[in-house]
Amino acid sequence: YVADETGMINRVAGVFARRGYNIESLAVGLNIDKAIFTVVVIASDSDCLKLIKQINKLAKVRKVENVTDKMCVERGLMLMKLNAKPEQRTELAELAKIFRASIVDVSPTSLTMSTVGDPGKNRAFQQACLKFGILEVARTGKLALKREPVFSESRRRRVKLMEAMKEARAAVAGLRGGSGSEKEELIASRIVRAVANMGEGNDGELNIGDTYAAMEDGDGAGVWDVPVLNAQYQGTGTGGTKEDLSDGIPKMDPNAKYTPHTISIVVMNKPGVLDVVTGVFARRGYNVQSLGVGPERTFDISRISTVVPGTYDDISKLLRQLLKVPYVISAEDISRTPFVERELMVIKVVCPRSQRGELVDMCNIFRCKVADVSEDTVTIEVSGKVSKITAMQSLLEPYGILEVARSGRVALPRDSGVDSKLLAAIEVDLEFS
Repeated sequence: YVADETGMINRVAGVFARRGYNIESLAVGLNIDKAIFTVVVIASDSDCLKLIKQINKLAKVRKVENVTDKMCVERGLMLMKLNAKPEQRTELAELAKIFRASIVDVSPTSLTMSTVGDPGKNRAFQQACLKFGILEVARTGKLALKREPVFSESRRRRVKLMEAMKEARAAVAGLRGGSGSEKEELIASRIVRAVANMGEGNDGELNIGDTYAAMEDGDGAGVWDVPVLNAQYQGTGTGGTKEDLSDGIPKMDPNAKYTPHTISIVVMNKPGVLDVVTGVFARRGYNVQSLGVGPERTFDISRISTVVPGTYDDISKLLRQLLKVPYVISAEDISRTPFVERELMVIKVVCPRSQRGELVDMCNIFRCKVADVSEDTVTIEVSGKVSKITAMQSLLEPYGILEVARSGRVALPRDSGVDSKLLAAIEVDLEFS
């Protein structure tokens, strides 16, 4: 569990790399001011304790925990592109039903499918598809949230504190005649801590938002000023620093100042390669919006899917630097071509028995799944586009969010050539014509 800090991904990866450990998978999707890193590494129990002590020494790290031997909700997302002749597609469709996978792209020669589940299910699905011929695989790291016991006094205390936080936030907003400012959030948080006899946290001063806040005078703005811890960021216009989403459609204008670029990097699975790759971004001031690392078709090759903000010229230079890194097989910016992207979120919310029916109905609307239930909490898994993940998270905020683990986006090019963003823009134009 970390707060926002410059180069946090690079620092965490560096702890493992300097000690010769190879990260099997890593999942991190950054929220506004905090994130959960889920890292899978092969080590002994004693070495794991040493790694935890070293990571705890990093700035802004709030908590490090080994959940290997604990009951957890474990989920991962996988995109897989297969050779698919017309006569084989019926068999592939039946196989997708068995593993509860979905077909997200179809071309004359291939199919792209998405599946969500525990690592064993995803591996079994990949093995079952080997006979058809696997072209590309992109997978997130494994997400893990601890399953809640039926009764827990510490959880009851957390739930009561969250309810008190809601009431304090509403009271502060009522006194000031508004809501939503960071100052009001901090005041409400301090009220709750004082009532609960809690010590001050690591919030520091009133500026507790994104690390890369825009400069007040507007001078010297660069790619490091983009609010990269904001999962809803979609790009800024040519003349300003604010999002331009007036019609609700993400802009991929080549003339825009900064736009999100989805970069797919294929590397050899060697110790320290993730630290070197993320170091290329960190040394040039790029803040990674999301990062997903997992094995490709075989375990000796891994695919890194990342989203960074920048201009097309800057990203082209960045790709040339990435190709100079040892063990990097290929690096490409797939934002210029039609591509399919998905993200996975596992979220734990406060939900008493009286609200479970309402929450289940909401999950059915968003095609989510309830992964775990306790006396007063519910754990939900959500997969889909970033807009769907963001919408679901915002709707769950009134219930009270206890934990959020996001995988970061993974993407594969569409062989069909269908550009979903272009189709969305055409549909909107037709509605208003």
